[in-house]
Amino acid sequence: MANILEIIFQIIHNTPFWVWVVLIILVKRGTALMHDGPSSLGKSVIMPLIFIVWGLNTVVTKFADPDVILGFYIVSLLPGFLLSYLLYMNRKFYVENGQLVQAGSKLPITIMLSNFFVKYFLNVLTAMHPALYNQMQFNIFYGIISEFTVGLFFGGIYKTLTAQKQMFTTK
Repeated sequence: MANILEIIFQIIHNTPFWVWVVLIILVKRGTALMHDGPSSLGKSVIMPLIFIVWGLNTVVTKFADPDVILGFYIVSLLPGFLLSYLLYMNRKFYVENGQLVQAGSKLPITIMLSNFFVKYFLNVLTAMHPALYNQMQFNIFYGIISEFTVGLFFGGIYKTLTAQKQMFTTK
């Protein structure tokens, strides 16, 4: 048991400060989305951009063959988008005081935290076993998983875009 605790403390201690900041932002944003609130396309795009930059930075700077990973990375966005499109299909929007409002949901915080913990786990794994950066199977796995989870954001963004479009075409 002591060995497990030591590993956990080492992982926490060696995690960069900015990662904890990202986690706090995710929890704050996700908690806000659990309640009805104004729909903001700009805010919807921030989280996917953070995860895309985080993933691409890791792929380009650390992996042995980033070109191969990037191919899987890009292709894996589509299944993530399709799954989230289905998950967000019933998301409700309404207009209040001339502003588009989205109904609160636990889905966004679930997707945000899933993204965070998948990326965090993969990065802890590679920190503990740096040889994984040179193993093609892991490289492909990393690319697929990383972009699939980012793709999960885009169903919600698409649903927001279509709701905004409907709001402005009905006026």
